[in-house]
Amino acid sequence: MNPFSYGKIVRGDSFYDRKEELKRIVAILTGGNNMVLYAPRRFGKTSLVFRVIEKMEKEGYICIYFDFMPVFSVESFVRLYSKALAEKQSNLQKFVKLFSSSIKNIRPTLSFDRDGLPEFSIDFVGEKVDETTISELLDLTEKIAGNKRIIVFFDEFQEVEKISKINFEALLRSKIQQQEKTNYLFFGSKTHLLKQMFNDKKKPFYNSATQMSIKGLPEKDTVAYLQKQFSSSNITINEEEAWHIISISSNIPHYIQMLAAEIWQYMINNLCVVTKEIIDTSVDIIVNMKSDYYMELFNRQSNSKKELLQALTQNGKNVFSADYIRKNNLPSASSLQRAVVELVNDGVIERVNDEYFITDPFFKLFVERVT
Repeated sequence: MNPFSYGKIVRGDSFYDRKEELKRIVAILTGGNNMVLYAPRRFGKTSLVFRVIEKMEKEGYICIYFDFMPVFSVESFVRLYSKALAEKQSNLQKFVKLFSSSIKNIRPTLSFDRDGLPEFSIDFVGEKVDETTISELLDLTEKIAGNKRIIVFFDEFQEVEKISKINFEALLRSKIQQQEKTNYLFFGSKTHLLKQMFNDKKKPFYNSATQMSIKGLPEKDTVAYLQKQFSSSNITINEEEAWHIISISSNIPHYIQMLAAEIWQYMINNLCVVTKEIIDTSVDIIVNMKSDYYMELFNRQSNSKKELLQALTQNGKNVFSADYIRKNNLPSASSLQRAVVELVNDGVIERVNDEYFITDPFFKLFVERVT
């Protein structure tokens, strides 16, 4: 079995390091504070959060994980959040009674599937869900906590804008200030939107949570991890080749795992020592497999965005400077600003500190090759 894992929540031996980040997150949440976690795409936020959940549940906390991505309306939020709360209850009958007495315009029901397992669902009594209903639902964590503490993990929290018609952000902020047994961790894949939400003085969540960024994994730890995982299949990789994998993958955990998995697949049953040539061949396989997608992604960009992407394959610092624009033959500063904003919003590029970069290192290689 391939010892490298990507495209899903990483668990077990595939999850390595992040010890300091894990320790800090747990300390902040157990200390009764709320937190917002920033990281570019594919840096392993969700895997880290699930490791936090695993640790905190062992310590007796009730952990509620909720993903805002499937939410498309106020009603869908109510259904999905109610289900997330119900899934953490050991006594669903008791929960149904509490739910029924706490929320006026929602009728909870308890049924049983073919295997005799209980299933929780809700029906709306009124014509629409208003702020009162949402307020009562958000209060429910305090009522089900008992003598425990609850941590709510809101994934893709920037998608809360989908239900802005009821001023959800302001309502949730007011609840956070009042609740004594519930704390929150906010995170998502669109870092720039989250930063606006928590750093803009005009936004309800301004200054409401401890902020933390996670970066790439320590290279030395990654080298050791690659050597260990390959050796489990009697494959040897030297430090130089391990560093080559890290460099090509821009030290992004998801892409390190993807490339290592492809190398393993290429070598298994035939070869026993990873070479630079094997790594480069595996890179070519990945880029070729995704070439149709990459070509479509590149072709749908405007000329100004294509020119910027080409420039970012070489350097992403000071992109708005006159010197950068001149050297890369880029459009005017106003057009460039618009191109950057649109590419960031689409998740094609990201910014860390003062440097922009293409989020997918294999798409970066593709752009280099087509230009």
